[in-house]
Amino acid sequence: MKVRILIVEDELIIAEDMRDMLEELGYDVVGVTGDVQEAKRLIEATSPDIALLDITLGVDQLGLDLAHDVATHFKLPFIFCTSHADRTTVSRATQLHPHGYLVKPFEQNDLFSAIELALSNFSANRTVKSNRNDDLSENLIIKDALFVKEGHLYVKIKIADIKWLSPDGNYTTIHTSTKKSVVRMPLKELHQQLPQDQFFRTHRSYVINLRHVEAINNQNIYINGEPIPLGKNFRDELLSQIRKMH
Repeated sequence: MKVRILIVEDELIIAEDMRDMLEELGYDVVGVTGDVQEAKRLIEATSPDIALLDITLGVDQLGLDLAHDVATHFKLPFIFCTSHADRTTVSRATQLHPHGYLVKPFEQNDLFSAIELALSNFSANRTVKSNRNDDLSENLIIKDALFVKEGHLYVKIKIADIKWLSPDGNYTTIHTSTKKSVVRMPLKELHQQLPQDQFFRTHRSYVINLRHVEAINNQNIYINGEPIPLGKNFRDELLSQIRKMH
């Protein structure tokens, strides 16, 4: 699943140019608007992963005000995109702790770098602290999704879509109904970052999403028809966890 981006920019030509650059990079643009109230409605309706905000949005509309709502109410990472780079503007913008700052005109590579860095910085502030900071920079958990580094992009996997996890040395394979993704993080550490009431370790080599369990016997749990080993020491706790969910 692609990273979803909202563009808040009141100059139509610039906004469409940004849309083209983002889509060429493989991102999903969920909306374009130059109006603060419409931007809030779009955030509610489309649940973007990050917002690109112009600082000045026509008469009596400030991207700075919108940024405050984005950060405090919607809890999204945001990047300021502006042609105003004077000291006063930068000082006001900095107080809102943006996750990036782009001065127009900018190139496609500048946009890409700002977005990837913003996602990484936002996740670093919300993720459980770990000694493996190099791994956290590649695998981000934001809101209800895990972003996995694939090539030059972060690819979004909804946590609800994860069926189970299995180890591969210092890596972990994420299984969904449609694909497998490998992340550079041990199973134990990835499990610690996922909702503990939803993900359960059934065996030293497997963590399952309890919401996808189809059947259980003494030896296995079945998800998508696949048998997943169930250690005898985990069975009673597993049944207890499942009961709590209903």
